[in-house]
Amino acid sequence: MTELTKTLELKLVDPNAHKREKLRETRAAYQQALQEAFDANCTTLSEANDIVGDYQLSSYAKNALKRYVPQLTTTYGADELSDNHPVRFTNEGVKIDHKPENAIEWYVKIPHHEDYHLWVPAQPNPEQRDWLEAVIAGDAAVGEGRLLKREGTWYFHLIATRDIPLNSEAPPEERTPIGVDIGEASLVTVCHRDEHGSPTNPELWTDEGKTVRRLRKRYFTTMRRLQSRESERIADAFGDELWAQIDDILHTVTREVVEYAESMNRRLHGWGFAKLHAQITYKAVERGIPVGTVDPRNTSQECHACGERGTRPQQATFMCSNDACWIEEYQADINAALNIADRYLSGESRSREHENDDDSAEDGASLTGPQDSQADAETQQATLGTYAS
Repeated sequence: MTELTKTLELKLVDPNAHKREKLRETRAAYQQALQEAFDANCTTLSEANDIVGDYQLSSYAKNALKRYVPQLTTTYGADELSDNHPVRFTNEGVKIDHKPENAIEWYVKIPHHEDYHLWVPAQPNPEQRDWLEAVIAGDAAVGEGRLLKREGTWYFHLIATRDIPLNSEAPPEERTPIGVDIGEASLVTVCHRDEHGSPTNPELWTDEGKTVRRLRKRYFTTMRRLQSRESERIADAFGDELWAQIDDILHTVTREVVEYAESMNRRLHGWGFAKLHAQITYKAVERGIPVGTVDPRNTSQECHACGERGTRPQQATFMCSNDACWIEEYQADINAALNIADRYLSGESRSREHENDDDSAEDGASLTGPQDSQADAETQQATLGTYAS
């Protein structure tokens, strides 16, 4: 078994005028309290409590806010706040209900203020239905809840954690490590070896890599122009829309990576993999495919056939420096993916505690867009950057 944490998204369905007004009041009060506590440079829960105590918010929102502000101030060193922070609720205030006999089956409780809560019908992501059922059954632990508004529509995010069984009992001869490499020329490259040790069935997501690079370039160019004109709100809206496009690409690619693994005839024991590990991990684990990590240093610079160091005259090309090796020129990302798989097979699986061993492109950690908090951004950059290969 392995513990997996996932953010469940539910779209609130057509709340009436009264409920919309209460949601707006909750959001406005929370953002005002958050801004005041942040501006006061609160570094302790007690300091934050002195400020947020008088706001018309539920204790669940106040308690979440009191914990969050000191983190922003002391741990993450945030200089400013965006104006679209979600309303956070501690797990005690989070509740969903299931009415399968109704046309809209799911309902979310939104704490407004003390002793007054809103029950709102909600439409979940169909792919997350089993997670919601696990929450209802008590088989998944509920964490923080978040209320947010996106393009005029209200959403509720629920953090849930559950144990997922792993298919790890296959004998060694039935275990096929797959190398997953994230790079510049190809957003993702996967490859494994056949029974004779030869590279087989490589898959490259090159077009997706080009699209992400184009969108990222457009993002930074446009943001600089808008910010120079002090058009912060327009810049935020533009950034959210563009990063949503990138996120759709990442979800599509990681789903296809897992489907590549599922298409194998033999059961898989482990993978070596680089970035995008969060999406790949939860999608793979849900289908019973364990995920492992290896030291990524030099995986893109060593020849998968002889082990000698080579060169990359172009981003997509690897040149072996060993005159005696049968490889002279090879696709660089496939070469790296094979090295990742080989390292796992040789027993070099490791915990994710190593630092400063990034073998990726220099700006590879910036593949994800702005997070809803500084905390999320710090975590994402640390994990994505360190484990690139």
